[in-house]
Amino acid sequence: MQVGALEKLLTKLPDPTGPTPPLPRREIPSRARKLERRLTDTDRTEIIAAYDTGSSAKQLAAQWQLAKASILTILRTGGANIREQRRLTDDEIDHAVTRYQHGESLQRIGDHLGVAHTTVRSALERRGIPRRDTHSRPRH
Repeated sequence: MQVGALEKLLTKLPDPTGPTPPLPRREIPSRARKLERRLTDTDRTEIIAAYDTGSSAKQLAAQWQLAKASILTILRTGGANIREQRRLTDDEIDHAVTRYQHGESLQRIGDHLGVAHTTVRSALERRGIPRRDTHSRPRH
């Protein structure tokens, strides 16, 4: 029974010795809509108002499912007074270097210090600390 079904399927396949049939055309996904088209003026006003009342750009990015950079763009173009971004102190960077050299992840160090992993990575790069790959091996 199964042999017969397989033989029937084989007759539907193209000849393997013949020319390769063209691949079916796949639809190309449309590019992400520009930020201006994804948010209404009301949305922008709400974002600016929330920031002005104390919400962080990181919190707003999570809430609105946008990148932090997009939130900062909305705030700047909307005339909001951008608060200074948190910077690590020399002691915090020393601590981060030690933890990183002992194998701790950038994410975990950032969580401990209350900053993004990218902030930790930037601080380590400024100190000349080489990055590891995701398996804690040195990068070449």
